[in-house]
Amino acid sequence: MNPEVELNELPDEWEPGQDLVIRVSAELAPEFWDECGIPVDESVVLVGDVTCLVAREKWRGESPFAHDGQTWSAEVEIKVDGDAVAVEALLDVAVVGPGRTGHPDPARGVHHAARLWSLPATIKIPFERLGEAFPTSAVSFAETGRRRVPWQVDVAHDAEPAWGLSSAMRLYVNIDLAAAETILDGSAPRWIYQAIQADIYSAALFQLAAVRDGYSPTFVAECAETDVTSFAAFCSHVASVLGFDLELALRIASEDAMNLIDRAREASSFMTEVA
Repeated sequence: MNPEVELNELPDEWEPGQDLVIRVSAELAPEFWDECGIPVDESVVLVGDVTCLVAREKWRGESPFAHDGQTWSAEVEIKVDGDAVAVEALLDVAVVGPGRTGHPDPARGVHHAARLWSLPATIKIPFERLGEAFPTSAVSFAETGRRRVPWQVDVAHDAEPAWGLSSAMRLYVNIDLAAAETILDGSAPRWIYQAIQADIYSAALFQLAAVRDGYSPTFVAECAETDVTSFAAFCSHVASVLGFDLELALRIASEDAMNLIDRAREASSFMTEVA
């Protein structure tokens, strides 16, 4: 963008369709070479990846490190198509080069595209400010490789209990279909919102159930209690709405999927009006 803005200012400055250039610079510490076990005359590259999960698009930029007589530094620019991004993107940065594998065979002793260093976590690039409503985006399903259905609840396959809800889950509404306008403006039939709510309930608990073996019940409970915007907190709320504690809800999600789906529909009052 011109003029340049900080990432946290993007929601106030960026307009849909406006192309972006994400600029990342890095400087290698003097001990970098020794810690990686490579000589200073070998080429290493700064790589930046920007991924938009909504649009299912990814952009990359890379630049070699150069020595100016004092320090090794690099700056990379990642050009992002403004027509292909929405809601938020994730920035990943790494230093890539010839990593030593320690293999006794010299032919296998070097991994030429090893990640010698990377950010401990991706950086979120926000394009809009999310309010209290459930995270929702209106997109073309045809252009983003989704099925021809009116809506879809997506859950990040690696969503963890401590993640924020907006990073873990999102409702997508298909603007290719005429139903999108009424769904988005709140005028669709009541049963549609009940069905969407049931889908959200089921998707959330299925995902947390799929990853819960990697976390203790205490950790999940702490995530829910300490951050009300976390994925764990949302799942805990959903379990309560369904009439379960969280551990029981996750066990049902793992062992009796159809029972969970039925309970989610019941809790959402899906088409339960008496004739």
